[in-house]
Amino acid sequence: MLRLAKYVLFAGAVLGLAAFSPSLTAQRKAAPVNLSSAPVPAPILQGKKAFISFELGDVSSFPSTYSGGPERAYNEFFQGMQAWGRYELVADPKEADVIFAIRFVDPPGLDDPQIRVGVTDARGRVSLWGFAEEINGAIRKKSRDAAFSAAIDQVINDVKLLVQPNDAHP
Repeated sequence: MLRLAKYVLFAGAVLGLAAFSPSLTAQRKAAPVNLSSAPVPAPILQGKKAFISFELGDVSSFPSTYSGGPERAYNEFFQGMQAWGRYELVADPKEADVIFAIRFVDPPGLDDPQIRVGVTDARGRVSLWGFAEEINGAIRKKSRDAAFSAAIDQVINDVKLLVQPNDAHP
């Protein structure tokens, strides 16, 4: 009986810490995305117009694990990039200088799902840069949804750190 009580107390403490600790995304300081100081490709820095592409990722997590549908990452990323206002978002990739392709990734074997964004030169279709942010795990759906949105916010901040390091938010 005493052993069971210790187990229950330990499990409660672990769950309590998990429930009340701030997410890793929120704790993470805004560190430079380009730590090597290698040159950032010119189309990313000089581009004025961007097209945002929706790459269909793993759809099995919707709507059971996360609210919304498979296009949720695209919708939130589009809104965040639009609110930032650095690029004029266009509806036709032929009008763009750069293309941001976003997808939700949750394959078997990956510890945590991810939001991935690839940046491509719209003219030469050359891959220029990539970003990946993990979605922190959570027990409640409401918390998972908040973690999903936090990962989208973080990947937008990653883009900001690359393009305009002084304008990003920690």
